[in-house]
Amino acid sequence: MRRFGQVDKNYWWITAHAEAEEKTALIPIALARKENDFSRVRQIVWHWYRSEVAGNEALSMTARFVGWALCERWRYETWSSHDAISYYAKMTAVNRKSVGRALAELSEQGLIWIVLEGEPKRLRKSQSGGKKHFLLVGLADLVRE
Repeated sequence: MRRFGQVDKNYWWITAHAEAEEKTALIPIALARKENDFSRVRQIVWHWYRSEVAGNEALSMTARFVGWALCERWRYETWSSHDAISYYAKMTAVNRKSVGRALAELSEQGLIWIVLEGEPKRLRKSQSGGKKHFLLVGLADLVRE
């Protein structure tokens, strides 16, 4: 999605048909188009990190650190973080396999969704092939508040 422009059909999680689930990473298209204050949304992303990840004792320190990296690299245009796992490994100075395990841990805890661009399905853990996006679960609810 270009800022304030048309939504790219490959970003299927930005949808007019956002499910009424309790915890979802889907972003209603009306919200994505309406919310044009980037700094406000960034503040909400960091609020999400502090409330959901930073103090979560059930997560390993590596998962918390990778959660920080996801928030740091979160992009307004796609409402996701979509760098390569090797990039997160370099960014956090953690082994690539450890980053993969941390992403799987965040996913299992229901804090992120791992999705493929252009394919409306969720992955349980990061897999090779395809452009992956990491979506923050519950972010749309925080933006609405």
